[in-house]
Amino acid sequence: MIYGEHQALRVLQVGMTRNLGGIETYLIEQFRHLDTNRITYDFVNITGEYAICYEDEILGAGSKIFKVVSRHKNPILHYWQWFTIAVKNRGIYDAVVLNTNSLEYVFPLVLGMLFHIPVRVIHSHNSGFENKQGLARRLLVGMNKKLLSWSANLRFACSRFAGRWMFGNEPYHVIYNAIDIHKYDADDSVRAERRQSLGLDEALTVLHVGRFSYQKNHAFLLDIFKEVHRIHPDSVLLLVGDTTEETEYLSEVKRKIREYGLDDSVRLLGRRDDVNRIMQAADVLVMPSFFEGLTVVGIEAQASDLPLLLSDTVTRELGLLPSTQFISLDAGADTWAQAVIEAKRNHRQSRYDELKTAGYDIEHETKRVENLLIGTYHKFINK
Repeated sequence: MIYGEHQALRVLQVGMTRNLGGIETYLIEQFRHLDTNRITYDFVNITGEYAICYEDEILGAGSKIFKVVSRHKNPILHYWQWFTIAVKNRGIYDAVVLNTNSLEYVFPLVLGMLFHIPVRVIHSHNSGFENKQGLARRLLVGMNKKLLSWSANLRFACSRFAGRWMFGNEPYHVIYNAIDIHKYDADDSVRAERRQSLGLDEALTVLHVGRFSYQKNHAFLLDIFKEVHRIHPDSVLLLVGDTTEETEYLSEVKRKIREYGLDDSVRLLGRRDDVNRIMQAADVLVMPSFFEGLTVVGIEAQASDLPLLLSDTVTRELGLLPSTQFISLDAGADTWAQAVIEAKRNHRQSRYDELKTAGYDIEHETKRVENLLIGTYHKFINK
């Protein structure tokens, strides 16, 4: 395809799943703010047994979603379906972008290289997935790093930490997990309405937003809240995250809630599309993660001027406001609990200026991505 004055660059995005997380939020926010005269996105669903997040919105906007069966369910069919997509759409796409938390899978970029897609982007959204992997997977990652050096010609990362972790000394661009900042502006009327609808009354309300997985460290989160609840018996913990599939991890979280006698104080809200409003209702957001890239939830919390407590394994790049605290996971649940209690404040205000200055305005950052993709495309065709 020739990109010109009246021809939008066509980009194939990989990485959107059915689980609403940082990658999904990042992609849909960018999708909503694209200048479609310059660039358009289509998507590949690589767990095609399930619908991806925002599927109806994406299709309703006129974009395509190609479905590929999960490689874990049927690897032969997975790669065959990818190959079929590449053959049927040869010459149509100008760029392919792989959004990923690890280097266990780089096949879309290899295929892009083989089918002469001009721009091939790897986007690192995390900073520690391989830490818990065995020898076989470490070898796989090592091999994929070599494939990546051959197949990718543009590297993005959500933070400097995530970039160094995935790319080492290779050059990359930090693409901030930008949001529609005004959507998160502190609003007393929204807070009152949402607290009433959730039945929170005057309860100290602790919030956690994230999928139920090892990375998020729910076990320690519950240890922290157990101590908070001992001091403030009317306190409430809101857990936002997909609960439609009863995984072993989710079952263990529920078991621990029962063990601690917190059934009436911990609320599993499931996957939500009103996180911005729930943040208005909360008093403090707690994220004791083992590792993160640069979590969108942390950006959203600070846009809401919601006090934020993070583990010190998270990059300090996320500390956009003086009130954001980084605490060691070795400090103990009692130290975290005291920080939770002390973090609550009665007045919150707009943080638009601080977040825009830091680079988290979605309009600005989407334009940056458009310019990088188009610029790389022109470098390729002008060789």
